[in-house]
Amino acid sequence: MNKYLKIFKLEKKRIKKEWILCFLIAIILIVACEGALEEGNPFGPSNSSIRINPSTPQINKGGTLTFIAFGGILPISWSLSNTQIGAIDAGTGVFTSNQAAPQVAGTSTVTVVDAVGDTNTATIEVLPNALAITPGSSTQNTAGTQAFAVTGEGANALVATIANNDTSSTFTLPTLATTAAEVTVTFTIPSTAEGDQTLTISISDTVNGDVGSVVLKLIAS
Repeated sequence: MNKYLKIFKLEKKRIKKEWILCFLIAIILIVACEGALEEGNPFGPSNSSIRINPSTPQINKGGTLTFIAFGGILPISWSLSNTQIGAIDAGTGVFTSNQAAPQVAGTSTVTVVDAVGDTNTATIEVLPNALAITPGSSTQNTAGTQAFAVTGEGANALVATIANNDTSSTFTLPTLATTAAEVTVTFTIPSTAEGDQTLTISISDTVNGDVGSVVLKLIAS
């Protein structure tokens, strides 16, 4: 009888030790999982497994586009870094560029975040419209000025730059003056030694981002 009682007591101690060990392991796992959940999802998708499609889309002004996320834990949320170009529905991922003036061209980062904080980004670009510039080109053989009238979405401040198509030329570039409606170029005529000069004037609308360019050709004398 004493033999069996001794075996029973030993077995009881062994079982008690095993339960204590299981309890300690369970506590360690819970603490580890809680820490991991604070940094992301340890059992589901990680940051790199959440993908956005499309990743680098381009759309025209006034357009819409739906982003789709693959992976992650629902619910997910969408956000946009540059709200000047449009807006994104936080729940559906539908991006809508500005419908009312000014419709702004530009780029923005699109971010998706899932229920445990995993995230990924995409980049969307709203393309500029072409400015209507009159005349589209001009050829001159005497010094003077040339005004290029600009029409677009609105009467906004313009910025213009000029460049010589011949990058090796030493001809002094004309000066530019801008208003909300036109760009005026004041130029001299190149010498015979310098030869004819073909210049490109690039113009952009500082508010809505629309762009255009014209060519000014100066005939040497």
